[in-house]
Amino acid sequence: MFLLEFFLKYSTLQNISVAIVGAGFAGLRAAQRFEELDISYTLFEGSDRLGGRVYPFSYQNGYLQYGAEYVNGVNNEIYEIVKKNNLLSKTEIDEDGYETVVYGKEVNNKLYNIWDKFESSTNEKLERDGANKQISSQNVSQRIDFYFDAFLKTQKLSQSEQTIMENMNKLFKNQFQLEWSSPADDVSFENQNITEKRNLQLCLRNFDTWDSGVDSEATLNEYGFKTILDDLISKVPKTKIKMSSKVVNIDYSGNKVKILLSNGQSFLFDSVIVTSSLGYLKKNKNSMFTPSLPAQKSAAIDRFGFGNNMKVFLENDRPWWPRGMSTVQISGRIGSSGTGTSLEDDLMVFQPSLWAKNILVAWIAGNGPKEVSKLSDSQLITILNNHLTSNLKDVYTVSKIKKIYRHNWISDDFALGSYSYISIKTCQSNTEDIKLMRNPILINRRPIVCFAGEHTDSEMYQTVVGAARSGLQEADRINNYYSSL
Repeated sequence: MFLLEFFLKYSTLQNISVAIVGAGFAGLRAAQRFEELDISYTLFEGSDRLGGRVYPFSYQNGYLQYGAEYVNGVNNEIYEIVKKNNLLSKTEIDEDGYETVVYGKEVNNKLYNIWDKFESSTNEKLERDGANKQISSQNVSQRIDFYFDAFLKTQKLSQSEQTIMENMNKLFKNQFQLEWSSPADDVSFENQNITEKRNLQLCLRNFDTWDSGVDSEATLNEYGFKTILDDLISKVPKTKIKMSSKVVNIDYSGNKVKILLSNGQSFLFDSVIVTSSLGYLKKNKNSMFTPSLPAQKSAAIDRFGFGNNMKVFLENDRPWWPRGMSTVQISGRIGSSGTGTSLEDDLMVFQPSLWAKNILVAWIAGNGPKEVSKLSDSQLITILNNHLTSNLKDVYTVSKIKKIYRHNWISDDFALGSYSYISIKTCQSNTEDIKLMRNPILINRRPIVCFAGEHTDSEMYQTVVGAARSGLQEADRINNYYSSL
């Protein structure tokens, strides 16, 4: 009897086929799981490379990362690959190696110490606020300003010192833009003083919802995500991957799911796992599915936040920055005229590479990536050279940038941004949008259209860990259903 049940179950699984849309970490992990289960599948990738928002590129004796760079948490499969391959960096970012420059001048130790106390206490308060249901839907930026205004009233500062502190607060809020990939709202001007207020679209609930289980993230060596990506790819046969195969429509109106490609080819499957980025779904969901997605799922996709961070790697003949400097933060434009915003206002954070000694990394958030995507390399190099030279001339002897390397995620057709976050709109709607985006479309209990990707992981959205975990979960969902028949 047991052998008969096993045969029937195995026969059922042998007769099904699954489509996986997207070969990022969610799609690759789902494919790996189907390999283990001996379930037939085809992995469709619209671009000419594998990895999605993991994008290593060769440089010197290692790989720089256009996309994901750190590994969050330790109790997960991605960290196991890190340990297995000895990928942890032997050099850590020196938290004491920060240099802060405001209007071309170093912030002195007295003001920095005052600021450091404010920043530490505010981070603790924001964590508590995230767990407070009465205020967890509030805007992070406005909450920081609330604490900052109260802080200023307790300090006896000159006007120039207060200006420095206000710029430190801009840098502080920019850290959240970078960490959470939450861009600022459009700029508004208050009263006649033309005071710039740039509010994050990030709500406090993120601090309570997101959880990797540890307080830090793993910094990787020069092989990093290239080795991790190769590990996942090695477990998926090339014959089961269709590259440069853009899925333009998923028709689940019949007994089989019809996958239509941009070249006109079509294929039939029993189920499909959609791992497209949230940015791609936001733009294409109305034409991508037949029939249209359920209204609640579609609304959740519209509401949930999706940011647009980017890195630009600045190549120099030799490092002009001092040994031990881990970060230089810049606020305030030297020689600027007018009060409007510009790209320079988002060029705030620069970090030396931990292993490529002649590389300085510009971390760009807010409205910066959109502006950068409009510029040629030569135009961007000119702006960066002028920005660094004018703002740091009294601090360092800055040499000219030789070359830059970048990938514009905001204009990448299959990403259209960087990663997700819980937005103000999601908080105000009081809906469980991650769950709504993750829930499969069921027909007579059959999971006919499943959804995976970092934006569908309830605790570690934004991360490759969350993406891989979601792909595994949806592969198991499909296996569990057909195994139960």
